[in-house]
Amino acid sequence: MHWNAEGVRQKKLELQQFLKSQQIDICCIQETHLNSSHRFSVRGYETHRFDRENRPKGGVLTLVKTNLSSIEVQRSEDADMEFITVKLILPERNLTICNLYSPPNKMMQLHCLRPGTEDWIVVGDFNSHSPSWGYPSLDAKGEEVEDWLIENQLVLVNKPDDPPTFYSRVWKKTSTPDLAIATDNVHKITKREVSEQLGGSDHRPTILTIAKQVIPSTGKLPPSWNYKKANWMLFSQLTDLYTKSITFDRHSVDRNASMFNSAILQAAKKSIPRGRRRDYKPYWNNALEELHKKLSEARENMEKDPTPENVARHSQIRTDFDKEKQRQTQNSWREKTASLNMEKDTQKLWQLTKTLNEDNSGRRKVTLHTNTGDVTGKTAANVFAKAFEADSTVTVPADRLKDVRSQTRAALHNTASTDLDPCMTERLILRELEEALRKLKQKKAPGPDGISNDMLKHLGPGAKRFLLSIYNQSWSTGTVPTSWKVALIRPIPKKGKDKRDPSSYRPISLLSCVGKLLERIVNKRLLSLLESRSFLAPTQTGYRQHRSTEDQLALLTQEIEDAFQEKKKVLAVFFDLSRAFDTVWKEGLLLKLLHAGVHSKMFKWLSDFLFNRTARVMVDGTTSNLVKLREGVPQGGVISPTLFLVYINDITTTVPKHVSNTLHADDFAVWCAEEHTSTATHRIQNTINSVSSWSEHWALQLNTTKTVSTLFSLSTSKEKVLLKLKDQAVPQVDTPTFLGVTLDTRLTWKPQIEATEGRAMKKLSLMKKLAGTQWGANSGILKQVYTGAVRPVMEYASSTWTTASKTNKGKLDKVQNMGLRIILGAMKSTPIQEMKKTADLEPLEDRREYKAVLQGEKMKRLTTHPLHQNLNKGTKNRLKRKSLKHQVKDLQTEYAEALEADPNCCETLVSDVWAPRKSFHEVRTDVPGLTAKGEQSPHVQKALAMEMIQDRYPHCTWTHVYTDGSSENAVRNGGSGVYIRRPNGTTTSLSVPAGDLSSNYRAELHALITAAEHAAGEDRSRQNIVLLTDSLSALQSLLSGPTDLPTRQLDNCLSTLSQHNKVVLQWIPAHVGIAGNEEADRLAKGGARLPQPHNSTSYKEAKTLLQRKKKENWKKRNGDYNPQEDPINKLDRRSQTTIFRLRTGHCGLKKHLKRLGLADDAHCECGSEEQTPEHILQNCPHLETIRQKFWQEETSVGAKLWGPADELRKTADFLAATGLRI
Repeated sequence: MHWNAEGVRQKKLELQQFLKSQQIDICCIQETHLNSSHRFSVRGYETHRFDRENRPKGGVLTLVKTNLSSIEVQRSEDADMEFITVKLILPERNLTICNLYSPPNKMMQLHCLRPGTEDWIVVGDFNSHSPSWGYPSLDAKGEEVEDWLIENQLVLVNKPDDPPTFYSRVWKKTSTPDLAIATDNVHKITKREVSEQLGGSDHRPTILTIAKQVIPSTGKLPPSWNYKKANWMLFSQLTDLYTKSITFDRHSVDRNASMFNSAILQAAKKSIPRGRRRDYKPYWNNALEELHKKLSEARENMEKDPTPENVARHSQIRTDFDKEKQRQTQNSWREKTASLNMEKDTQKLWQLTKTLNEDNSGRRKVTLHTNTGDVTGKTAANVFAKAFEADSTVTVPADRLKDVRSQTRAALHNTASTDLDPCMTERLILRELEEALRKLKQKKAPGPDGISNDMLKHLGPGAKRFLLSIYNQSWSTGTVPTSWKVALIRPIPKKGKDKRDPSSYRPISLLSCVGKLLERIVNKRLLSLLESRSFLAPTQTGYRQHRSTEDQLALLTQEIEDAFQEKKKVLAVFFDLSRAFDTVWKEGLLLKLLHAGVHSKMFKWLSDFLFNRTARVMVDGTTSNLVKLREGVPQGGVISPTLFLVYINDITTTVPKHVSNTLHADDFAVWCAEEHTSTATHRIQNTINSVSSWSEHWALQLNTTKTVSTLFSLSTSKEKVLLKLKDQAVPQVDTPTFLGVTLDTRLTWKPQIEATEGRAMKKLSLMKKLAGTQWGANSGILKQVYTGAVRPVMEYASSTWTTASKTNKGKLDKVQNMGLRIILGAMKSTPIQEMKKTADLEPLEDRREYKAVLQGEKMKRLTTHPLHQNLNKGTKNRLKRKSLKHQVKDLQTEYAEALEADPNCCETLVSDVWAPRKSFHEVRTDVPGLTAKGEQSPHVQKALAMEMIQDRYPHCTWTHVYTDGSSENAVRNGGSGVYIRRPNGTTTSLSVPAGDLSSNYRAELHALITAAEHAAGEDRSRQNIVLLTDSLSALQSLLSGPTDLPTRQLDNCLSTLSQHNKVVLQWIPAHVGIAGNEEADRLAKGGARLPQPHNSTSYKEAKTLLQRKKKENWKKRNGDYNPQEDPINKLDRRSQTTIFRLRTGHCGLKKHLKRLGLADDAHCECGSEEQTPEHILQNCPHLETIRQKFWQEETSVGAKLWGPADELRKTADFLAATGLRI
């Protein structure tokens, strides 16, 4: 179809309904009135747009169904005529469609449209007159069209007697400016039909039916699993049943893996429904359908007989239709947002915001342009496959290859078995598998075998043991099943790139989830080995525990600030490695693994894991031929990042003395601080030469165009620095981007903050779409979107740009203020502090200070990082500007009460250390029947907990150990309580101090440690012992793997205890009246009153203490107001907005409007007094009748605005009944 929409955004609903009902494949729209700031897409269609930017209106848009292959081949370069040309890839002859709009009084310049010999058609609004298409006379534009038709041997599809397509409201006449012109062979197979009015446009849509065969869909995506309706209990039972029937083949890990896959998929088919989403239906109801029919009839009558009555009737029906459309849109949106449950449907919320933020047109069909023409389907998949195969090829000189192989053989020969770490030889145990399963993310795409993480997480105990047997077979034989080494690659188009070019796509590899689960287990062992031997460079922070990009940025900027204080300049180079992960030389990596101390089973397994990897590419449901991936670490692999760290690790050894460096995965930067630029240039040039030699030695490519240099200096004069990389000058830039942050030569941070402001403002548009003062998402949902999508953008690496001026940082404060107004539906004049208090959002400056002091606390404990030494050493204070170092010292003084002042008493941050476990304990955090907090009474929770304890751990056979922790204000003087009750009826009570700096969490952990040590010290064995605690966070820390000293100590104690006893840790609800838990709580409070030892504090502990202090400060600032208890949070969007505006007085009443200069008089229409919230709610005589309907008894203003939720709803409904705009 083709249609002049006269503005398409407001007519999207009608357009969607028309496209669906008429089964339109290609839609050409003119006068879209879109510009680059407008997002517009239609589900199920690919969008080709040409917007008019230099003046309003205009623009053309072509929509092509996503099951058709299309490419854009031409677009207008002349402002006087707008067109866009799209080619459809068809089985026999392609079809080219040109969508054109020529504004009135503008010549057409049709000479730029050349049909050639292919099937071709142009449609659109030509705004030209000729008798050939129904006009009484020929104008200049019509003559140009007629000449163009003859010159190019084209045929007009329109016929003179066809119904008109345009109605002029001014002249009250009909005409046909909308034409279709085609080559002769297309004209012969085309039928034209003028349809009824659409969306109130003066132009009718025209439907063209062209008899061309399209490419049938040769490949369909398999139906997806509906995990929401899965019967996981049945699935678990079936996996046990089917795996039990498998005969384990001790000689073929491939066969065992294949049989396991078949068993799991068989169980899934019987317990998990399948199916894909049905076609999207726009929210078009019967009322809209009826009004649309009336509008079409009125349009017909008006065109035939444009009497004032017919014109008025048409206008009235069109107004009614628009109102009903808006009402239906609002209702649909209100239902969608109101149904979002903040605790259960967070994923649905983020899917909704993603849909609002991005193109939601759906999956488009891929068409690639090659030397042999345009290709789709399997042919396109093979083009991608060959390109990805070529990308994985690395050229290594023969002598270098020979040398590395010789070194590898020598290293293998010199391996002594006595030096082997147990993590390289010990069998894999069930605890490792359970821990890896817990960390799997659900709702992720499965690999080629079809098995997903969701299935693996719900395996039965027997199926887990069978899977562990396969893993141990693979581990001990050093053989990775072939199916685990096959990748299914899906090409994803890069934003803003030519979609016809194979290089414009990013490969996303899907690997077997079963194989990746084993990778996760091996990766933990490998990382533990590397960390325990301090193999990784101190400046490397990529994929390492307790390290982040913000550490590297803080280090770089702190050293630049130090140099400024010493009157020095800093010359930095930011290296760019081309496709580093994809071009890792595998044989070189094996040698580096040996140098890292990797031997035995681990080395053998990793060797097999790396080699003989293959891939297929999936495009539009079809897959390519199998190709071999020769080099590179497997994309999408869990262990691949760690292997890359090993490979790139010694790049830091190329950096000479007096030159610093930072490395985050493959993001590498070096810098040198000197008084004289020439000295720095000399040192950095030597570094560049060394890095270049290293990259050639290890077959990695440095990108000479993206590697840049920057001279940081406070000098106002700009110095040019000449550096060379591979005989090419290194570009010198003033605003380099490193790890997502834009730096500038004087570290003013203006470019970074402006860029951040721009990104945050784009994110705010999501909230604007979700919100409305009368309908839309409530403040809770909007706040979650703000804190989850907008604020993180403004806070990334904020501790590095602490030296920014208040003016620059104030730009971000304005963004937060806009966010607050959207969340609360507030007027622009509303006091900022009042909005922050009600929304419970602290000032950004407070949060920046918190992040800065937290960075300092982290670096106190991360002793191996260079920033640790930097923050501890003194610096000159020549300049007034303050760096992170200065701010951290000031803030540590301010937070002294909550922090450990002595660095020697700070617990060092260390990574997880793998340790062999011969026995282990069980951790359970479930209580059958228990629901979310607040949904059940304490009596019900107690009954459910007691029933669970009796069923699982009967008093007659189990020792019950209740533990609890307590601390003063949750930050000081901790106490731990332990209450033990044995099957024989004897009891033990323990009350011990947990330390002077102690959070509740630490006190809870200390209680569990005390209980485990006491139980292990008793002269008893073969007991059933259950530790019952209400600290869910302590159990979750234990489950996720010990990350600090207390959790490691607890893990060791439990391992000792479980060697001769069955040990279970069970969570129970707190403060519901369970006798043992209440007694432990009493003992813990007693322990808090005992003399306290001075204990070391971990980073996690410091973070908890700082958060507590920050919350206390914020609470003091807000007085007695508690936002969590405010009943306004229970209201819908309209009521929330009304109540908040009335509370603040910043509303649409006359007194406030007069203050803003928007009203001449502040008095109410009743004339008695000024129109204020109190006057409207209590005193206005004109509203007394309405007031009596809502409040029969005397009710104060305070109760109406601050009372319970039902009272607030009454107030909001009363205001709605008055018709006043608040």
